[in-house]
Amino acid sequence: MEKWKESSLVYEGKIVNLRVGTVVLEGDGTAYREVVEHPGGVCIVPLLGDRVILVKQFRIAVEDYVVEAPAGKIEKGDDPIQRAKQELLEETGYEAEMVEYLGSAYSSVGYCSEVINFYLARGLKYVGCKPEEDEKIEIIEMKLEEVREKLEKFAFRDSKTYIALQAMLYKLSQEDSKV
Repeated sequence: MEKWKESSLVYEGKIVNLRVGTVVLEGDGTAYREVVEHPGGVCIVPLLGDRVILVKQFRIAVEDYVVEAPAGKIEKGDDPIQRAKQELLEETGYEAEMVEYLGSAYSSVGYCSEVINFYLARGLKYVGCKPEEDEKIEIIEMKLEEVREKLEKFAFRDSKTYIALQAMLYKLSQEDSKV
């Protein structure tokens, strides 16, 4: 297991921090590491009958529009389920009667500490979209069959969305097998 020998915070931002330094390697030796420190996030899949509600928005990091499940950063002191419900409302305009935890995963273990918590939202009621000022979002409704086809073709380019949709389909398949 690696342990920091020395490190320093070289950048402290609104969303992420960057820590760089030297680690002591397991066995012997040292190595240089750069780690993006992130408070974590949530990703929620809204299920409305046989359709999933997704969002399409421009992402400057990839300089393109991306279709995603609603998601957001966890703020200090946030309850992840409440944050997921908030993101669902802000990005899609839906409230959910039931939110189920699907699991969690690191976004990119090689350099980032971010953990994303995944949820499934059901019993949706539309109450009006409330995006943040800097969000320009298009709502995309997609039938489950189309979701399956796109997953098979790796057509979703956002990894958290891919994981969230696969987890949702797995959960639904487990429920179907109990009938």
